[in-house]
Amino acid sequence: MQRLLYVNIAEDIKKKIKDGYLNPGDKLPSEIELAKEHRVSRSTLREAIKMLQREGILISKNGIGTYVSENASLIMENFLNNLISIGDLIKSFGFEDTQSHMRVYKAFPQIEWREKLNLREKERVDIVERLREANGLGISYSYHIFPESIAQGYFDENFKGSLIKYLKEVMNIEIGYSLTEICAVEEAENEKVAHYIGKKILLFKQLHFDKKDTPIFYSLDYMNNNVLKFFIRRENAFSS
Repeated sequence: MQRLLYVNIAEDIKKKIKDGYLNPGDKLPSEIELAKEHRVSRSTLREAIKMLQREGILISKNGIGTYVSENASLIMENFLNNLISIGDLIKSFGFEDTQSHMRVYKAFPQIEWREKLNLREKERVDIVERLREANGLGISYSYHIFPESIAQGYFDENFKGSLIKYLKEVMNIEIGYSLTEICAVEEAENEKVAHYIGKKILLFKQLHFDKKDTPIFYSLDYMNNNVLKFFIRRENAFSS
């Protein structure tokens, strides 16, 4: 019951931020006031505050109080069972989708890429590298890796927008699904990425397949976990 109470309080605070009753930089009322408003104990309220701090929505300043994070209004939540492009996710929350640091180049594949993409001997890859932003804030930094035999010169540094849509509408390739490994990343592992999207990073290693189960491209998608929150619904395997 205690857990349900603090989760409900956290959701209520999120809603106030979303609806504009609380704005980035605003100071929250005192613990006593909030506990009284929600008719809970201060210990239950603190659990809700801690939950929102872990999610990067609230920040506490010692001896001063608790404040709404400057990035709180940009928090985006997505269920992992939905295959949606970062651009479409950004737009679905009403934010402006932009990209920068765009590069398209050829490279010799790493062993992992060769195995994932079933590359021919000596086949190189085309890499589409770019930063995606929501309202100017770095959301993801991605390396999309294509076999040369599939890329066929379709990509250049003027490319923008959804890869999945581009593949379908321009290259006549429809992505059916992806297999995704989620990895924790230390800042030191990729200082370049951390510079653009912050230090709290999740790495999605995603292998995308077409409707015939052919691997089409492999992505290394570094996600700003201060802003992007991912969820998955888990079923009870032993329920009747």
